[in-house]
Amino acid sequence: MATLKVQALEKAHDVASFDCGNPDLDHWFKTTARQHQKNGTSKTFVLIDDEQPTVIIGFVTMAIRVVTPKEDLPQTMAKKLPANVSGYTLARLAVSVNAQKQGHGEYLLFEAMERAYRASKLVGGFALFVDAKDGAASFYAKYGFVPLPDDPDILVMPIASMPAFPVEESKE
Repeated sequence: MATLKVQALEKAHDVASFDCGNPDLDHWFKTTARQHQKNGTSKTFVLIDDEQPTVIIGFVTMAIRVVTPKEDLPQTMAKKLPANVSGYTLARLAVSVNAQKQGHGEYLLFEAMERAYRASKLVGGFALFVDAKDGAASFYAKYGFVPLPDDPDILVMPIASMPAFPVEESKE
């Protein structure tokens, strides 16, 4: 039986064949994802089936977020926060056209949430922000992400609002 797993994007993954149906997202993934990963500006994780480990079912790209002024947040969220908050960004998420409508987008979203949650428990961070592309904001809103008042394509979820994910203990 096939096992799905998420791992960091590597040279062995067949990026060239990936097609999510969005030419801009496909182009970014094929031309920029590895460069950003190499220089440390973001990290891309791919969903694969261990029976076909080079075939990419979907991907999610994450990065550290530039400090956000609390005035940019929804008013109810900004109460009792310092002037600026730190966080993480889910910059891109896509699923291959051959694998859409099978729950893989949700799986990758929860993977990103868990990674942000775990990082926040180790080093801090207020929220996971999503830069929604091409009308995808409604997808994230279903899971509790709230749009920023001045830009409905940027959504936010406080880490404290996420389900509790296990955090690995530091061995230092």
